[in-house]
Amino acid sequence: MTDWLDRSAAEGDQTVADYMQNVAHARIPVAPDLPDPAVLWLKAQILKRWDAEQKAQAPLDLMEPVQVAVALVAAMVLFALSLPSLMRVLALLRG
Repeated sequence: MTDWLDRSAAEGDQTVADYMQNVAHARIPVAPDLPDPAVLWLKAQILKRWDAEQKAQAPLDLMEPVQVAVALVAAMVLFALSLPSLMRVLALLRG
């Protein structure tokens, strides 16, 4: 069980050494240039601010259609309530 610790007993030492030499001399593809860290930080701050604005704006965006619907209903109710007076005024104008 301890044979793998004994270097003289290991038959694959040369294979491992060859492999490590190949790895050491292998051509590693170079990644494209990364942007400046300051630019990345600035973009992160802008995205953070935008996300906070979106979270703050979400309830207002949700209520906008509700406000429009309530305003339309209120306008119809006011029109219905003022219709009898409007009819009387129109009748007086005709006659």
